[in-house]
Amino acid sequence: MTTSPVSTTTPTGPARIALIGTHGFGAVHLRTLARLEGAGIARLVGVVDVAEPPEELRAIHHRSLADLLSATPAEDRPEIVIIATPIDTHVPLATEALAAGLDVYLEKPPVPALADHWSLLEAADAAGRSVQVGFQARGGAGVDVLREEVATGALGRVDTVRAYGAWQRDRAYYNRSAWAGRRRLNGRRVADGVATNPLAHSVHAALVIAGIQEVSDIARVTTELRRAHDIEADDTTFLRIDPTGEGPSVVCALTTTAPAQSPPWVEIVGTDGTHRLQYTDDTSRRTRGAGGETERRADGRAAELSHQRLDLLENLIDHVRERSVALISPLSSTGAFSAVLEAIQSAPDPAPVADAAVDWQGEGDAAHPVVEDIEQTLHAALAEGRPFSELGVSWAREDAVHIWTPPHR
Repeated sequence: MTTSPVSTTTPTGPARIALIGTHGFGAVHLRTLARLEGAGIARLVGVVDVAEPPEELRAIHHRSLADLLSATPAEDRPEIVIIATPIDTHVPLATEALAAGLDVYLEKPPVPALADHWSLLEAADAAGRSVQVGFQARGGAGVDVLREEVATGALGRVDTVRAYGAWQRDRAYYNRSAWAGRRRLNGRRVADGVATNPLAHSVHAALVIAGIQEVSDIARVTTELRRAHDIEADDTTFLRIDPTGEGPSVVCALTTTAPAQSPPWVEIVGTDGTHRLQYTDDTSRRTRGAGGETERRADGRAAELSHQRLDLLENLIDHVRERSVALISPLSSTGAFSAVLEAIQSAPDPAPVADAAVDWQGEGDAAHPVVEDIEQTLHAALAEGRPFSELGVSWAREDAVHIWTPPHR
């Protein structure tokens, strides 16, 4: 596709948006766009999908971004394209959009391989355009509060940032598309594991809080990947990301095989207290002192802090209107996450958890597996900072542990 010249004119009026992918998470973006249109902030000028879109979008539906751009009059040409498509299509679509002079909102995980992270950064730089990555947890100010506490020593020395996610997913979730639960599809990486897609926000937020942003900030990544679902990727995962410097390690224990779904959290553990953030509802609780006394309100109840949330698409629109406005979740801030994804994809395929340790509950597509003592095991792994197989867990396996070190670049 021919590269379009970058305009030097500051656009005005509602931001013109194109959406690639109208189903799945694309439907969430459609609801956001409807809200922003109502507020006069954005205007949806076209959608791209290989499948038929909802009836109300058929007048602006196109089969490719090239078709959309060639068929759209200049006054409706998009400024921003949202990409909400299967993971293995992110890089070619984002590269095409950047070459056309568009800014990009790219769903997480942004890329299926670490090499793609660097190549996409180069494409954005060459185009003079920006890429915002849809790690929605970054829109919550709580992540920055914890990051500041780590950096300033507000809770003493922090040796560990912990991420916990105990979710429940049924067969229907992994049957929803050809790429769901896959590591590879048609020879291309998909990377749809628990740590890189459904609970990727936990991993990324923990890395940000720990101050681990660049690939060069990582010394090693330890993984233990298992699966109870009949899938190819991991659904039960231990991660430990050790830094090259003096900062804290990140330890993650994540699953989609819990008996019930609970809010995921990220926590800093310092010598003078802890601070746990539930990033899905932007609330947190903090303890003080070596004894871990919970901060309390005047009435004696545990104090729950609330944190403001900013919409990442609105932030991108503000950035496009005024480039001095910083992006909340730029592609450049996701290098460490892409390195963790590379570590996971470089490990051997996850081995299945033994049938004796899995209790399938429900029927048909609504059936979901529950791994034996899974919640207790996740908590123990976080407390010890060690893989499941070092905790005496019956279903864990030492040969599932893999250590990855970043390549030199």
